[in-house]
Amino acid sequence: MKPTWYETAARYTLGCIFLFGAIDGALFLFFGLYIHGKPPERYVFLLALQRTTYFWAFMKSIQLMGATSLLTNYKPALGVALLIPVASVLCLFYLFELRPFLPLGAVILVAFARLFSGGGE
Repeated sequence: MKPTWYETAARYTLGCIFLFGAIDGALFLFFGLYIHGKPPERYVFLLALQRTTYFWAFMKSIQLMGATSLLTNYKPALGVALLIPVASVLCLFYLFELRPFLPLGAVILVAFARLFSGGGE
């Protein structure tokens, strides 16, 4: 069955969002660079994740694999399954600590919902 345009748009949207996150994380890990500036000290959860280098690298590699899977359409169900835990933590972080990014969390949730409901006619 051929995917609809909104399923494809949801897949590419999620792929781009998480690819950007993976690139941002890699730049921080390898070069100490922040794409959108160093996070303030009040974001304790984010800073704790970044200071735990082994977990930050693991999470960013999962993001890279999931984003690559979605963008290339190679086993996209695996990409979605890899990204669910990362997306849930990300959306909760936006909800409780980083309110200006809440619309991005809503986009992520809607895109995941679209991908979950795809396939049934």
